[in-house]
Amino acid sequence: MDAVFERLNTYSPLWRAPVLITVTSRLTGTTRVIALPRMCLLQWRGEGGEVKIMKRVPIFDGSAREWVEAIKQAGLKVAGDDKGESCDKLAPYLTEPVRVVRNDSFVAAFPCSKVNISYGIDYPQVPTIGRQWFSSSFSDDSFYSEQIASSRTFCIYEEVEEMRKLGLIKGGSAETAMICSKSRGWLNPPLRYNDEPCRHKVLDLIGDVSLLAQGGNQGLPVAHIVAYKAGHSLNTELVRHLSGIN
Repeated sequence: MDAVFERLNTYSPLWRAPVLITVTSRLTGTTRVIALPRMCLLQWRGEGGEVKIMKRVPIFDGSAREWVEAIKQAGLKVAGDDKGESCDKLAPYLTEPVRVVRNDSFVAAFPCSKVNISYGIDYPQVPTIGRQWFSSSFSDDSFYSEQIASSRTFCIYEEVEEMRKLGLIKGGSAETAMICSKSRGWLNPPLRYNDEPCRHKVLDLIGDVSLLAQGGNQGLPVAHIVAYKAGHSLNTELVRHLSGIN
């Protein structure tokens, strides 16, 4: 299905060029999607040929906090059209529900008058994490920077070696991620929030779904997005459905 774009009273400059992104599904495989860039390790196809960008963005502490601070320091600029004139920012509104399901994992978006996100994770093999849910409205622009951006990525200690053998987490360390053991709990505490793992999944979801952005418009749909054990692969699959990419 296609999303319907409506006017907002705010502005934002966003990238426009389509890219090919390879998403690694956790310890299982990869999927390739056409979307808009959130990462710098990607392949870009534009007019006049093909350009490969092989630079990784800094991991920092595994969250988006330093990116948010850098953007605040740089400041925001009103989006402009091809003539350099300011233009309204549009936002995608859903006209009907859409969902992507894989086994017991899913991500769905429902028509709603404001942005709401509800996310659930479940790690029965890691009791310290267990099952967590996070749900909130994103009506306040400061909510992301204050409640989501500082949530760090995490990994399971007993899976680290296998992930490295697969060529993943090459830049990972105790300084760039939270590490949780199945038997010993968190190995590098403290957490910033009791539900920090779930909040980081919300951070991932926002980043992935924002790939829907095009032409200087907002990517995150004005909808109620509900996800359970989704991850990057399902998130980007949702983007494919919303953007009409086969």
